[in-house]
Amino acid sequence: MNSFYNKHCEKYFEKYPTVYEYFTSSPKRIKALKIFKTASTVIMYAAYIILLVSLAISRDMRIIKAIAVPAFVFFLVTAVRKGINAPRPYEKYPIKPVLPKETKGKSCPSRHTACAVVIAFACLYVNLPAGIILVILSALIAASRPLMGVHFPLDVIFGALLAVIPSVIGFYIIP
Repeated sequence: MNSFYNKHCEKYFEKYPTVYEYFTSSPKRIKALKIFKTASTVIMYAAYIILLVSLAISRDMRIIKAIAVPAFVFFLVTAVRKGINAPRPYEKYPIKPVLPKETKGKSCPSRHTACAVVIAFACLYVNLPAGIILVILSALIAASRPLMGVHFPLDVIFGALLAVIPSVIGFYIIP
């Protein structure tokens, strides 16, 4: 796994300068990326709060899963990333993130991605149309993390898997 991951990181490092140049060569692109980063996070967490409030108001018992599954994923991903403590792209290589970030380590898995995915699945579990929109938004959030230079693509994929698997089990398999 380690050599596979390192080869993946090397390929990312080779291609990242093109991505960096694309975004940093235009102030409009940087501004759009900043807006997306902030807005997508706000939308995702606001949707989750609205979901929980609506379930609580209607006394819908699905609130138990809507709290338990995301909490499980959050703690799982936090524990795994602390255990792996992989360096971020800008720590491992002489690159700058598109948007400034100084967090050290804990790159793999991406907790930002995992949280977005599990929130999308929680909404999908309760409201199919809203859930589909949030699944698409979570995919965009996942794609943005390597584009910004703060995660390697495998960090994001691993984060998504650590959210999808418990989400499917928690929301759809366990009664």
